[in-house]
Amino acid sequence: MTRAEEELGDEKTALKSSEHEEESSTIRTDEVEASLKTKDSLSVAFVNGSERSADDLIIDVKGKDDDGFVGLKKADLQKFASDPYWVRLRIIFLVLFAIIWVAMLVAAIVIIVVAPKCPPRPDQEWWEGAVIYQLNPNSFLDTNGDGRGDLKGIEEKLGYIKDLKVTALNLGPFYPSPREDFGYDIYDFKSVCGHYGTLDDFAALVVALHKQGMKLILDFIPNHTSLKHKWFVQSRNNSDISNTFRDYYIWRSGQNATIPPNNWLNVYGEPAWTFDDARKEYYYHSYSKYEPDLNLRNQDVIQLLDDALNFWLEKEVDGFRLIGVEHLFEPEHLTDDDMKVQPETYDLIGRWRELMNNFSFSEKLRKSRRFSRLLIADIDETANKSAEFFNHNGRPGAHLPTNKVLQRLTAPSSANYVYSLLNEWSEVIRSNSKIANWQVGDYNTSRVVTRMGGKDCLNAINMLLLTLPGTAMVYNGDELGMKDVVLEANSNYSFPQNLILRAGQHSPMQWSDKLHAGFTSSDPWIPIAEGYAETNVEAETAHGSGTSHVKVFQSLAALKQEPSFQWGQFSVAVNKSVVFYVRQAEGFAGYLVAINFGPQASTVNFRESYLKDMLPEEGEIVATTHNFGETSRHENYRQKTVINLGTAVYLKPTEGIVLKWEPKTSFF
Repeated sequence: MTRAEEELGDEKTALKSSEHEEESSTIRTDEVEASLKTKDSLSVAFVNGSERSADDLIIDVKGKDDDGFVGLKKADLQKFASDPYWVRLRIIFLVLFAIIWVAMLVAAIVIIVVAPKCPPRPDQEWWEGAVIYQLNPNSFLDTNGDGRGDLKGIEEKLGYIKDLKVTALNLGPFYPSPREDFGYDIYDFKSVCGHYGTLDDFAALVVALHKQGMKLILDFIPNHTSLKHKWFVQSRNNSDISNTFRDYYIWRSGQNATIPPNNWLNVYGEPAWTFDDARKEYYYHSYSKYEPDLNLRNQDVIQLLDDALNFWLEKEVDGFRLIGVEHLFEPEHLTDDDMKVQPETYDLIGRWRELMNNFSFSEKLRKSRRFSRLLIADIDETANKSAEFFNHNGRPGAHLPTNKVLQRLTAPSSANYVYSLLNEWSEVIRSNSKIANWQVGDYNTSRVVTRMGGKDCLNAINMLLLTLPGTAMVYNGDELGMKDVVLEANSNYSFPQNLILRAGQHSPMQWSDKLHAGFTSSDPWIPIAEGYAETNVEAETAHGSGTSHVKVFQSLAALKQEPSFQWGQFSVAVNKSVVFYVRQAEGFAGYLVAINFGPQASTVNFRESYLKDMLPEEGEIVATTHNFGETSRHENYRQKTVINLGTAVYLKPTEGIVLKWEPKTSFF
């Protein structure tokens, strides 16, 4: 092919391409025009012709209703801006806007000032208003078949304890012990008795408790040890003057082997001195002869006890209950009959309060977010004497000295007597601005059902315990209505006389109606109390069990979490056989608790008492003792029933109700 032919071919190709593009452009123009013409409200015109290429196409689109207005020009706007009419109108709108803005600001300020404020909430420690469950590990649940409870048994039943709305578990002694005094005779302060498990079992229990949101408090016995403690064994050797253990206990010479240093008696009314043949001296014991008192004026002994406390704090326990506090120190002069609490007692408790406070804010526990540790002083003193344990000469002591006035309740106990017991402590607590605590039973006192002559009173007693101000301490099994076991009737079990007097309340926890109440698969270390076939956890919590004692306890423990029961004021009155009191926290729902503690029915008008100014016209029933007998009376005291507080209310013995009212809210 010649060069001329090649050029001719290229021209033809270019011409065809140009013709194709013009055709395509014409098609696209026709498509745009057709598309735009389909819009009813538009008029389309191709300004520069429809046969030009798409690149040069100019389209003029007009609405059918277009009136040609394209807006005001600058000169027109300036004319209106200076027009007096429009100037006045703008000023009027500006003034109106300013007035409205100021009015809204003033209204907001007025609402902030006069509207009800958020109710005050005190900065409470976790034990203030808590429910503490005192548990005897030896009698709770046996998982290894040796007839004694153990730590794994406690862990297994944490779900039940949690369902009771418990805040903290107070674990009785589980330390190595020959058990001459239910485990309070200890020969190692930093270990676990083999009957109960191991330190690993203890660690697992702590983790499980904290995971459930509960705390752990340990019984700690600084007053004495077991005779078998290595300190005492070495203290008996008085011949070696280099023996540092010689002065670890209270040793004194008597006139001879039969006449002690003085006439002191122990808590059981027995001679408080026992002659030791090895040392040829008397040792002092404020409890049994198997529990020699430590010499707490010896700083080496104090340091060893400090170490024991720190050992368990490192295990992340949340507090201690100090046992035998009244007996920590003895008068140095050994005068006959002089057994009052010594000043050093308060100093030692203050020392351990500081130890716990300092440990509580260590780096380890700061990371765990569990700071506060509770110190309980277990004492049985009058309210005024107990107040000294809160704070002595300006030095903080125990957070809670135990209040055992309700353990004096026996059958019969009149309403006036109950009223006096409540006032005894509440007045002291109020004057000292401290936290109250209450308990109706413990390891050392006959169970409340036994003392009161039966279970009829149980719901009333628990209503009282769980609605009073402060901390409630509950001995395990009292939520069920367990009673003391009678040891004299069990010839297969033998206990020393001083233990028989206190052993009845140590009977095993009653879990079911099975053999040994579901406590163990072998013979228990102490007999099961009578009546366990009906009084047991399984029966009390089963579907169809009705409003059982446990269920009443649970509902009252849940009610205790309400603000007015946590920190509200407490005002109590008595009328005939009925004790009643108001619990009211500012800005929160108020409550009236009324319980008949007398032997006969009573009719009471609450607004005729000195509490009338604290009471509204009506109250709604939120809790009862559920023992109203006749069906018609059950209807009268059904939940959510509204009662006119200006009319008389009829309550039979051991019946109780809790009424609620909402706080008054007003802007003025």
